Amino acid sequence: MILQHTMRTAFAAATALLLAAPAANAQPLPSAADVVAKHVAAIGGKDAISKITSVKQTGAMEITAAGMTADLEMVMVAPNKQSMKMTLAGLGEILSGTDGNVAWSVNPMQGARVLEGKEAATIKEQADFVATMLYSAEKFSSMANEGIVDFNGEKAYKIKMVRKDTGTESWNYFSVASGLQIGSEATLHSEMGTMSTSTTLADYKQFGPIKMATRSEMMTGPQKMVLTIKSAEFNTAGADAVSVPAAVLPLIKK
Repeated sequence: MILQHTMRTAFAAATALLLAAPAANAQPLPSAADVVAKHVAAIGGKDAISKITSVKQTGAMEITAAGMTADLEMVMVAPNKQSMKMTLAGLGEILSGTDGNVAWSVNPMQGARVLEGKEAATIKEQADFVATMLYSAEKFSSMANEGIVDFNGEKAYKIKMVRKDTGTESWNYFSVASGLQIGSEATLHSEMGTMSTSTTLADYKQFGPIKMATRSEMMTGPQKMVLTIKSAEFNTAGADAVSVPAAVLPLIKK
């Protein structure tokens, strides 16, 4: 009986020691700011990014379930202008963007629209050059590191971010190994309503002064869209590169 009691006591003590060891040896999590800073350094550094005044990208979009493909052209101009043109074979062009004041959408099914409310706020957030490229702290009411998780087969820091202007919440995933952002989760507002999305970022390549993810896979419910970036030009677009489409101009309230 004494031997059995001694063994049970020893086993309990050893088990407690083993369970406590990981916690004792665990390294403290880096702050959200440090995680973001590592990503910024990995793609080219704050100084290089701060010198960028515009980005023009071309690529292709594939909606796998529908068997549809489209050519894409996207332009961002600092500080807050963005436009996207998507050309679908047999359907025509889909336009969206903002010149910093007006946000718009033009497509063959709904025609031209001036966006308002959450739709407009979402596009304007996406067009915020500084927040998009640098995740600048002043653009967010909070950033928090929620720990290390598995994301798309890779260890990643899960960073919760809340935008200051709109309160939009997103969770962004940064590789523990490389520092690069490898994905995100967020709720978007569009003409189709509120949609929860999960995006995987991969295949970073050097374009000019920075590295960019050239493959993005977005899941919205069961729908999967794959975006492939083919080219990127920097500082070639002027302030007039993003303007309100002619079809939208008559809709703007004076």
